[in-house]
Amino acid sequence: MSKEVRWLWEQSDGWIAKGLISKEQAGQIRKLYPEPKAILPWGTIIFSGLGAAVAGLGVILLLAYNWQAIPKAAKLAVIFGGLGGLHGAGIWLFLRDDWRRQLGEAVSLLGTMLFGAGIWLVAQIYHIEEHYPNGFLIWGLGALAMAWAMPSLAQALLATTVLCIWGCTEGWGFDRAIHWAPLLILASLGGLSWRMRSPLLLFFVLAAFAFTLMSSVQAVGDGLLLRVLLNFAVLFVALTILTRRHQCFAESAVAWGFFGWLVFLICLYLLTFPGLVDDLLGWHRETSNRFKLARLVYGWTPLAAALVAWGGVGWPFRPGSIRERRPRDCTFEQWLLPLTAIGCQVFAMAEVSDAKWPVAGIFNLVFLALATAWMARGCREGLLRPTILGSLLLVGLTTARYFDLFESLAVRGLIFLLVGGLLFTEGILFRHARRRAQMLKVQA
Repeated sequence: MSKEVRWLWEQSDGWIAKGLISKEQAGQIRKLYPEPKAILPWGTIIFSGLGAAVAGLGVILLLAYNWQAIPKAAKLAVIFGGLGGLHGAGIWLFLRDDWRRQLGEAVSLLGTMLFGAGIWLVAQIYHIEEHYPNGFLIWGLGALAMAWAMPSLAQALLATTVLCIWGCTEGWGFDRAIHWAPLLILASLGGLSWRMRSPLLLFFVLAAFAFTLMSSVQAVGDGLLLRVLLNFAVLFVALTILTRRHQCFAESAVAWGFFGWLVFLICLYLLTFPGLVDDLLGWHRETSNRFKLARLVYGWTPLAAALVAWGGVGWPFRPGSIRERRPRDCTFEQWLLPLTAIGCQVFAMAEVSDAKWPVAGIFNLVFLALATAWMARGCREGLLRPTILGSLLLVGLTTARYFDLFESLAVRGLIFLLVGGLLFTEGILFRHARRRAQMLKVQA
């Protein structure tokens, strides 16, 4: 019995003794809080999983030591017998309603890992020479099928990892753009995260999507990489707002927002350096027609999707809508994202390679506006997170311009004095805002 349920039973007995409630009422209260089903402690699961992995490694090493002496039929029997036995036992345990369900998931996961090893073992038995990333693809699809069939978070995480390795190996290892690899990960495993309502799985899915997307885009052309990542980041931030507003898997907003803002800030910060602008915006392009269609798709589709999503964000604010019904989930700094994406696309198409500083200067102003907006909102509302983020952005921008803009030591010292004074003032204003919020809370 858990300590919460035990406390309820002890208190209800005391209430009966004091005559506050009757035995029937106590029984009805206890029915509202039933004892949860017994589950296997996480410590047991972890150590059991480690023990199974170590034991499995020992079996593999013993087989590897005697592999050449084992007949071909015996090798296949070991591979398929172990695969069937582990998955059979794992599924049987997984269908139980008690702690054996989690143990069955771990056993089935071990079977999927053996499936991945079996792919290369069968290839070695029959001396099959194949493009080796295909092995990761088959392994990942098998794990994906198990993840959807069970459904299983562990299987889904394994499928995400293996499919990400497959896509990155194709792109970075063989310079092959597998355009459907990021979409496969986002659609299949992102859909599973929605089905399971798992923000953790979505977090890993978005990370795998970003890596496979970078590997494919880089194989098409380096000049597209920043714009594609920036546009997807803008799209993710819009999805953060929409999922919270419409309560559609609202738990996923944290993952969408984390990757959206992280990638956007990194891209925007890189665009503030004039020495990087020409390469990042793709002004030095390839003259060949190779991947011409792919460059067009990557160059415009993510931007179009981002603008459509932000159109959904801004729809309640259209002229003529009822002011009282307008949501309060959009701030000034958030609208800088779609504007930055549009500006980045315009500058990329303009190819003004002789105006590096003016273009970088515009992105510096956007970065400064974002930092200032966060600092102002944090000090006005007494919020710690935007205050810290805005301060870090301001310090990062000042430090970057210290090396490429301010050459005079006097000017550098003056700039740092201004920034230091601004941060000092920010600390005072933030303290007053927190005190004011605490006083209002006490009065309420």
